[in-house]
Amino acid sequence: MPQMATKLNLNVKAHSLDHLPKPESYPGSRPANNEPRNALVALKERIRTRVIRSCYWLAYWLAPAVVYTRNPFVRYPYMSTPSELVELTKQFLSVRAPGVAVEVGCNQGWTTCFLLEALRERGIRREYVCIDTFNGFSPEDAAFEYKVRGKTLGIYDDLFLISDPVWLKASLTRFGYQNVSVQKADGSEFDYQVLGPIAFAYIDVDLYRPVKASLERILPNMAAGGLIIVDDCDSNHDLWDGAFHAYTEFCDEHNILQEISCQKFGIIRT
Repeated sequence: MPQMATKLNLNVKAHSLDHLPKPESYPGSRPANNEPRNALVALKERIRTRVIRSCYWLAYWLAPAVVYTRNPFVRYPYMSTPSELVELTKQFLSVRAPGVAVEVGCNQGWTTCFLLEALRERGIRREYVCIDTFNGFSPEDAAFEYKVRGKTLGIYDDLFLISDPVWLKASLTRFGYQNVSVQKADGSEFDYQVLGPIAFAYIDVDLYRPVKASLERILPNMAAGGLIIVDDCDSNHDLWDGAFHAYTEFCDEHNILQEISCQKFGIIRT
């Protein structure tokens, strides 16, 4: 059951992740499965990723107008269901506090454009900042999942590599979004103080370490009446349950009411 909190503690200090619990004491930990994936399967996935990324680069330089204004195949691009997108948008538009909106972990920018369109439809002017490594998960974050949280060795190594800040900036510009900036950075190390007060923060970085570190850095910079949403707060998800454990642990440590919507969005109200 969610723990009820009596007070929201905004005096958050930067915590080192070097003092994280040992594997056997960590919530949701399991015996380490450090058996590597079949070498041939891993090689095929790596080749596939590089081929697709090369094709994106070629398409971008040869025909950017086609790439960013026409999709030749009808498909559903989002990693959230329609009902989840509705809930995310409702929460996003409910924020009245002044300040910027920050999305940590934007990948190719599908959700970014969805939320920017929501602002445009309502005629709301709010600066929007996208932050991503644009290079998948850091080796340190993936290693923590393998060594401490017992995830299968190698499963995070080739994810979210087909993205680039140049592509995203070009796409946002073509669609006329003028209130958005793109930062190539690790959200768990970014200095959020330079952005001024943050009204809305959407943290979608999936794994335990980056979610926990991003929360530690973002909360002290939140405006009164602001909102933080942590994506993938589902304890039953084999790949992303680290986000859930980071969120619940952070809330417990800072005496914050836990509020999870759609079995996906961990909410913190400031």
